[in-house]
Amino acid sequence: MGFKSRIPTNKIAPFREPPTAGAPAPTHVIADSGDTAECGVPAANFVRCFAKWRDEALKKPVFVTNHGRVTHALVGIDQFVSMTEAPTTAEVEANPFELAEWIDEAVIICDKHLVVQTMNRVASATCCISAPQCVGRNLYECLPQLRGTLYEVNLMRTVEANEPTSADIPSPLRQDGWLRLQTFPLHGCNVLMFRDITEEVERHRLADVKAALIEAMAVHNAIGYVRVGVSGMIERVDQPFCDLLGVPEERLCGARLVDLVSRETRVAFKTDLEEAMAGHGSRRVVARFLTNRGTTDDLLAAIVQLRGAYGAEGAVILLTSVNLASDRAPDGHIGWH
Repeated sequence: MGFKSRIPTNKIAPFREPPTAGAPAPTHVIADSGDTAECGVPAANFVRCFAKWRDEALKKPVFVTNHGRVTHALVGIDQFVSMTEAPTTAEVEANPFELAEWIDEAVIICDKHLVVQTMNRVASATCCISAPQCVGRNLYECLPQLRGTLYEVNLMRTVEANEPTSADIPSPLRQDGWLRLQTFPLHGCNVLMFRDITEEVERHRLADVKAALIEAMAVHNAIGYVRVGVSGMIERVDQPFCDLLGVPEERLCGARLVDLVSRETRVAFKTDLEEAMAGHGSRRVVARFLTNRGTTDDLLAAIVQLRGAYGAEGAVILLTSVNLASDRAPDGHIGWH
């Protein structure tokens, strides 16, 4: 004989712990599709009554639960669009010229009327004026020294013709200085970007002078030019030095300079060369060089350390024949034997 419980199973209420003080109220899970309170919807109920919850989602979000845990949220399309448009709005409102502060060149941005919109820290340092003093004012009111210069010429080409320019110009901000200037239109503004290249120009000038001196020595035809690396190997020679020794250039390049000196003066010449390359001062020595003619020739050598951007790179040696040099004549001119 079977036993039947008199207590309906559907009347048994689940045990719930009392909420603690200050804790958020637990999400109410809908057991009946007719319950329309703000709550979480079980997944099974959500599927069965999708049309109902779809309409509810147009008014407020509907949270879908799985085993009592909220896993999804159903929202209306208008609310979804507003959520996705928020980052885009922030990007539009961001200043597109904030990158200028991270550029290591001077940047000034003006509108079409040349009113300064922004100026980065490098421009402030180069122009010796702070950005707050310039922003909102006309460029030439802040920096009157730019008027009538090539700076203004390049800028006006961009303002009037919407044309980008690039040029190396004398600096209106520094005496005997040079600037590398770029101007271009961007987002309805005119951007000026420049940097000081005075040191670069000076290096180019020195390089041009050096090339001219080497060419002049070749025309002179009595001054030999030799450049050696830190290992003492010949890297470059000129034609007069080749003529002094009677050896072609291709055979001299890559050879050790001290090997071209006769044995009796080789040790002294090597010592002077190494001391000059080590930075202990320039040297003026007389050394006896071996020639391809089977003879020796006494040459007066001036040895100077060659320094580059990263330190010593060897030495430069100028050589003349001792037989051509003579004592000074009484009138101060050099005599030739």
